Amino acid sequence: MFNKKIIIIFISLLLYQSPLLSKSTSLSEFNSKNLSNYFSGTIALENKNNSAALDFFNSSKILINKHDPYLEKLVLTLVLEDKVSQAINFIKINSTKNNSQFFEAYILLALDSLKKNNINKAIEILSLVPKELQNDRYNFIIVNSLIQYANVFKNKKIKKKNKNLIS
Repeated sequence: MFNKKIIIIFISLLLYQSPLLSKSTSLSEFNSKNLSNYFSGTIALENKNNSAALDFFNSSKILINKHDPYLEKLVLTLVLEDKVSQAINFIKINSTKNNSQFFEAYILLALDSLKKNNINKAIEILSLVPKELQNDRYNFIIVNSLIQYANVFKNKKIKKKNKNLIS
């Protein structure tokens, strides 16, 4: 008798389950064509087919505000295709958003400032590179070398004290 009541309650609970409540709403804003182009661009980038990757990424630009790694891959592809100024423009346009917080973006912005002879701006950008992005030794060395390079032109002299970058 007790088992029958438990079974009836269990079956009635199963019948009241609505499949619509479990539907994911986060994917409703993505278009399958854009996702397909993005994934094709990612595969082309991995296969070193940069021009095809750039074509795919350009056809899925709607993802720039919806998927954070998109901007990083787009910028990398633009740099590999020798379109550095276009990559820098994309970074500047998205500089207030979280998707532009990657190491290469800081480096490109700093190099752009150095190219335009805005040394103080370059030093400021390099000092804003988060410590978690400098955990890699190469990134740490790159940032500190660029800061020292900029300081040479700012102060018009080379520091005698050598900083140990490998420790």
